[in-house]
Amino acid sequence: MNKINPEEFPENGFVIVASKHERFYKAAVDCAESVKLFYPEAHITIYVDHEEWIKPSDWNIADYIVHWEVPKHIRAKLWALGQTPYKGKTCYLDADMLCQHEDIEFVFDQLPDDLDLVFTKIRSYNAKVTQLSNTEEMTMHCGMFVYRNNPQTIKLMESWYGEYIKQTEQTVDGLYVNDIGGYPDDVRKWDTFTMWKLLTYSEHGVKWGEDMPVRWNFINGHMYEELNGDEIVMWHYSIPSHEIYLKK
Repeated sequence: MNKINPEEFPENGFVIVASKHERFYKAAVDCAESVKLFYPEAHITIYVDHEEWIKPSDWNIADYIVHWEVPKHIRAKLWALGQTPYKGKTCYLDADMLCQHEDIEFVFDQLPDDLDLVFTKIRSYNAKVTQLSNTEEMTMHCGMFVYRNNPQTIKLMESWYGEYIKQTEQTVDGLYVNDIGGYPDDVRKWDTFTMWKLLTYSEHGVKWGEDMPVRWNFINGHMYEELNGDEIVMWHYSIPSHEIYLKK
């Protein structure tokens, strides 16, 4: 049973999403617990596509757990973003993150009044791909960001999921159905590519930035010099693949 009615939620809160593999859900609960450790007043919603994964004790950590209508899709996060229950600002966190600092309570302040959406920036030395052509590069990191609940931003989030589905759609023979404008097929699997296309080439009306300090989304493999003496707030690790596919 859900603890409270979404209409009674605070203005700002965190969204974490887990789908397809139970290990992601365990990571999502661990992430939520780490945020609560440093910021007990945080309000956290977890979206999960398998109700049977939820343990009664998880309700002592998350404030709200949504398991209905969540698509069983590896990018269910893109669906959930447009469903945020928070009327003010939402901080999206990938499941494979852990909070390490009490400054997490100030994460919503990272979205200034003149922006609708803010990311940290991808470091090209620590990414599979950023350069798309001689003149085009995707640099917004889509594993953690803060966004505002207003019509244009929610529409962008809803488009993100739909465009990703089109981007990856295949025939029964494994051929891609839709053209992606001459970009290499290798980028189709990245939802960052989808967001880059939307932000770059669509009429979305969203004011966005990518200058949130790296301490808010410090990726495993980043250089510590990037912190400029600051402490990490959210550590972004990678779940080993053998843990993801273990049955138990």
